[in-house]
Amino acid sequence: MVERSDEELMQALGGGELAAFDALFRRHYETVRAMCARIVASDGTSDDLAQETFLRVLRHRETFRGDARFTTWAYRIARNVCLEQLARHARDRRIAERWSAESIATSDAPNDPDDTELLAAAMRSLTTEQREVLVLCRFHDLPFSEIGTILGCTAGAARVRAHRALLALREAYHNLNRSGSVRRNA
Repeated sequence: MVERSDEELMQALGGGELAAFDALFRRHYETVRAMCARIVASDGTSDDLAQETFLRVLRHRETFRGDARFTTWAYRIARNVCLEQLARHARDRRIAERWSAESIATSDAPNDPDDTELLAAAMRSLTTEQREVLVLCRFHDLPFSEIGTILGCTAGAARVRAHRALLALREAYHNLNRSGSVRRNA
């Protein structure tokens, strides 16, 4: 049996074939979950965010027009889900800080990380916009035309954002390494 493309599966899903949703879910869940984990800089909520993404795919299946790849459309949904989560988290944190005298922020940076942990700390220090463009271009290896579609900008603007985000990541990495905020293993 020939495996159907994502776009064919979306067309079948639009026609009421729920097995098509199952195939899309199995095919793309881990990638969407990893993307969510990297954007929100937390693996703890990535399963919930990925599941919410696929619920929205199912709920809004009739809005898929097929003028972009399914993954571009789904990544845009995942991005929106992540941004909403980050906004909720920031709002909840502001409310908690306002009402709690015990809300003194402590560093959650590990005491003895390796280079991967140093890089993760540098990624956490970036803005959400910087993290998401790096996730899309470096971790998911998407072309800038698709990244632009996901972010709602041109391919050229996406390329510039990625370049600036990479420079910011390098600077954050080197600053953390020099400062000893995150110490390297001996």
